[in-house]
Amino acid sequence: MVFDIGNTLVRTVDSIESAYLQVFARHAIPAEKIQLFKRFAGRPKHFLFSEALGDIPRKSEVVRECMAEFEKILVEQARHVAELPGASDCLRRLRSRGWRIAMASGFPRAVGKAILDRFGWDYPLVCDEDVKEHRPAPDPVLRACELMAVAPTEALVVGDTPQDVLSAKAAGACSIAVTTGKFTGEELAEHRPTFIISGLAELPDLLEREFSSPRG
Repeated sequence: MVFDIGNTLVRTVDSIESAYLQVFARHAIPAEKIQLFKRFAGRPKHFLFSEALGDIPRKSEVVRECMAEFEKILVEQARHVAELPGASDCLRRLRSRGWRIAMASGFPRAVGKAILDRFGWDYPLVCDEDVKEHRPAPDPVLRACELMAVAPTEALVVGDTPQDVLSAKAAGACSIAVTTGKFTGEELAEHRPTFIISGLAELPDLLEREFSSPRG
């Protein structure tokens, strides 16, 4: 099992929007650029900053500055983030049934680790810095599968964005879309995930019903 983190396991949409707006204010980026959030949901955060900044001098350097500030804010906020209903119980139930679990996120590693540490979730973690190509490319899923020692075709990927679905499909994995983020079931269905669920509380029963034995 490969889980996205933000808005799949924990509720981060408000924290991320707040962090973006704080960084925007420091760099004279118009607040309305927050409308890009949904477009870049599920992807590493530097893509949004690059788009929001437009054509400016020293752009690469400014994007790095924005990311450093953004990362610091989110690491500080990680101690207050709340898990989504059923997340910890879902992970416990899957582990007890023999499922191998890893996390794959568009967050910088410092942010992803801070969130996992908050809840005591001790699983392999793939973050922004760990792959060359990002969602919708298959690289995050492929790397997570390497860490779990499973074939991508045997993996199930759980996430809340079209990018998660597309990355899973590109890797040849089964995709399970969850409607706990900014996308509706109808929006996610356009990308044809294998399954759509409304929350992680549904996942253990879905797996028991659809799969005869645990996989990655």
